[in-house]
Amino acid sequence: MAIKLSICIPIYNCGEFIGQALDSILPQSDEEIEVVVYDGGSTDDTSTVMGKYVSTWPNLRYYRGAVRGGIDADLAECVGYANGEYCWLFSGDDVMRAGAIKRALEWVKRGCDILICKHTICTKEMITMHEQPVLQPDQTFIANLSDANERVEWFGRAATTEAFFSFLSGLVVRREKWQSGELPELFRKSCWGHVARFFGLISSGLTVCYIAEVWLDQRGDNDSFADRGIVNRFRIAIEGYHGMADCYFGHDSIEAFHIRRVIQNEFKLSAFLFAKMQCKRRPEIESKLLLDKLVKMTWSDKSAAGYLTRIGYLAIPYGLYVAVRFLYRKLKQYLFRYKHAQA
Repeated sequence: MAIKLSICIPIYNCGEFIGQALDSILPQSDEEIEVVVYDGGSTDDTSTVMGKYVSTWPNLRYYRGAVRGGIDADLAECVGYANGEYCWLFSGDDVMRAGAIKRALEWVKRGCDILICKHTICTKEMITMHEQPVLQPDQTFIANLSDANERVEWFGRAATTEAFFSFLSGLVVRREKWQSGELPELFRKSCWGHVARFFGLISSGLTVCYIAEVWLDQRGDNDSFADRGIVNRFRIAIEGYHGMADCYFGHDSIEAFHIRRVIQNEFKLSAFLFAKMQCKRRPEIESKLLLDKLVKMTWSDKSAAGYLTRIGYLAIPYGLYVAVRFLYRKLKQYLFRYKHAQA
């Protein structure tokens, strides 16, 4: 039987978590499903863990590179080994919900090039904290991004960069469409090679569908891109998306505007104040100069929000900000209770 769906999992030093990910995927797979794991040269016990699973599950294939290639190259390698009509790009530390593969198979029948599913954000111990928004309103929505009007509507609805393909585990892509694109050299080591690939395909036709159903749980507090500090992690996202916005749409385009707007949603004053505090605590790995640059890049617009954020970043200590936010929330709770007590 032809493979309908390949679960493609690029990993590096994921021995602690890959078992839980596979345990959530393999029991709901059948002859239409294959699971392809590409290991970018792990130095932990990943290969030992994978050996036990490969010996048990015939539809699981494990490939191991000699050296770490980085997520952009490793993901491309992983999809290159796949045979499915569609590929679900998945992270080795996330957990798939029961019944998710069945729902994915039902949705791919509609023929969209990319599906984006909803998910939760969890702690590292997989305790659910909240659902992650993708579009607003939070409703299933289909758009052909090669159509200017539909593209502007999609970009205008974006609530997070997940609407622009940032979250790997939430993406199911038609393999033929993936193969018709390329990993651009400019973004090969940006951590956003797959996003650049998709942006590059828009002009030739790219139909995307957001499905407002939770199909997986994302493990938090396990960001492999943060190994060189929080400021560098901010740089990866902010410079990466600003660069792709300008490259593929032009700096003054409505698409680039919405990408910058969403970056502002994800990097508010509180995030920058926390990073500034980390620069004082850990100057050996955190760069205050780089952080200053990222604040200006993110909030460079002449809006009131941009002005207040830049002033707040310069003037407010993080501890004071937390205290004021705490008191503000307490005051809102008190006023709410008082109002209902008087009713």
